[in-house]
Amino acid sequence: MDACLGVTTCDKCGKPMNKGQNVLVVAEGVVTKSGDELDFQGSCVRYACHLNCWDGIEEADC
Repeated sequence: MDACLGVTTCDKCGKPMNKGQNVLVVAEGVVTKSGDELDFQGSCVRYACHLNCWDGIEEADC
């Protein structure tokens, strides 16, 4: 899945997300095909943060 983010800062700490960093992205979408693999068509990214900032709680206003 490719995602383009309009806001390039971490939703948790507010610092910039840069190339090569591990991130976690929460996206909304639809499973378009299922089987051994799932095809997913995303409609929007709800939340993105540095992987080491993730504590299991989404804090974005949606």
